[in-house]
Amino acid sequence: MSQLGPLVWRVALAVPLLYISYACIEAFAVDKLVALQEPYLQSGRIEWADGGSITILERFWHVEFLDELWRRFTVTFAPSTLAFDPVSSWQAFSFLNDLGPLFTIWILESSRVGNRYTPAWLPTIFAFAGQVMSLGAVTPLFYILCIIFSPSSSTLVAKTTPAAQRRIASSHSSPLLLPILLFLHTFELFYAYGATQLSTRHYWTWAWQMTPLFVGLANTSLASLISLSPSLSRQLKAISSPRVLLGVPAAISAGIWIYTLIVSPHSISTLFLPLLEPQDALEPLLRRGLQIDELCVFGSSLLWIGYHIVDLYLDGHVTTSEIFNVISLYPVIAALTGPGASLSYLWLWRESKIQR
Repeated sequence: MSQLGPLVWRVALAVPLLYISYACIEAFAVDKLVALQEPYLQSGRIEWADGGSITILERFWHVEFLDELWRRFTVTFAPSTLAFDPVSSWQAFSFLNDLGPLFTIWILESSRVGNRYTPAWLPTIFAFAGQVMSLGAVTPLFYILCIIFSPSSSTLVAKTTPAAQRRIASSHSSPLLLPILLFLHTFELFYAYGATQLSTRHYWTWAWQMTPLFVGLANTSLASLISLSPSLSRQLKAISSPRVLLGVPAAISAGIWIYTLIVSPHSISTLFLPLLEPQDALEPLLRRGLQIDELCVFGSSLLWIGYHIVDLYLDGHVTTSEIFNVISLYPVIAALTGPGASLSYLWLWRESKIQR
C-alpha cells in the first residue's frame, strides 16, 4: 500500500476488525451456553419440545480429548442439524455452505508466493481455531495479521515486485482442492442437514467438526505429491485455476441461497438478523450465536477485501469507473447470490487486477 502502507496505517485499518472479533466473543455468551449444554451432556441425550430425542454418541474419533471436545459441539449444532429450530436450520445450512468459498479463498491466498511465511500462509490453523473457538471471533484476527504482515495488493502489482510474487503456486494449492472440499465439506454438510434419519445427521455433525483441518492437510499433502510429477500437473491444470476452484463452491453457495429465498417460510431478516436482546434458552441462544457468527465472518471478510480494493485504487491500479462498477454491482450480487458467492466475486475481481 503506497498510501496505506506504513505499519501504523495497517494497524489503524485493523481496529474495526478487532472490534468485530470482540463483539462476537461478547455476543456468544459462552458461560451461559456451557451451562445450558450441561444437562444434555450429562444425560447423554438431546431432547426437544415435541418429544423427540437422540442419543449423543459416546465415541467417534476414539481419541478421548477429541471426543470430549466435539461432543459439546454436537449439542451446539443440534437445533439446526436436527431441525427442531427451523429458523436456525435454514440459516446454518446456508451459512456453513458459504464457508466453502471462504476456505477456498484462504487456501488460494496461502498459495500466493508473496504470502509465503506470513500468517496468510497458515489458513488451516486459523480455520481450525475458528471451529473450536468461533469463526466469527477468529476470522477478523486472521485478517488483522494478514493486513499487517502480508504484502498489500499495490505492493504485489508494483513494477519493482517480481511477477512471481503474485503467482498462486500449485505446489501449495492442490489441483484436487475442489473434490477435497466437495467431499470433506459440502458432502458432509448435506448429510448433516439433509439425511432422513436423525442419527445419520448426528453422525455427520461429528464428522464435519474436523473438516477445516482435514481439508488443509489433504490439500497440502496432495499438492506436494502432484508437484513431483510435471505431467500429472499439466493434466490437472484445467481444474486448478482459481476461477474453477472458487467458482464451483461459489455456485453451490449461490444455489443454496436462492433455494432458501424461494422455499424458506421465514423472512430474510428472521433468518439472518439476530435479536438484540440476550437469550436465556438454549435454542434461541444458539440461533442468535450462529447469526452473529455469520455476520462477523462475512462482515470482516468484506472489510478485508475492501481494504485491498481501496489500496489498488489509491495506488492508481484501478480507475474510478472500475471502482464505481464493482461497488454498484456488489449489493445486487450479494442480494441475489448470498455472502459466500458475492465475496468470491470481489476476490476474483481483485485477482484479475493483480494478475493483469
